[in-house]
Amino acid sequence: MSMEERLADWTPARFIELVAKRSAGFANEAGVGAMETAGHLISYLADHPEHLEPWINGGFFELPMDWIEGGSLTYRALNGKIVSPRYARQHRVIKKMEKSE
Repeated sequence: MSMEERLADWTPARFIELVAKRSAGFANEAGVGAMETAGHLISYLADHPEHLEPWINGGFFELPMDWIEGGSLTYRALNGKIVSPRYARQHRVIKKMEKSE
């Protein structure tokens, strides 16, 4: 059975409800915001649609450990600037390289 066939009974409302419910649960356990968690999830799945089915079937623990960094949507950093996840990933690699010198 194809992914399309397995997901045929999913409505947009049902999917949004699942994202909200799981994001709230995950955020509560992790001590972070549920809205941010849901946003990170959508950002990640937009770039990695192949992980949609595993996430629907199993939840957040079916995603790679670095899923939050793997998205595509911009966000407001702690310093108030709007940054892309790509920039944040590159910055993290550079900082790691500087520490190892």
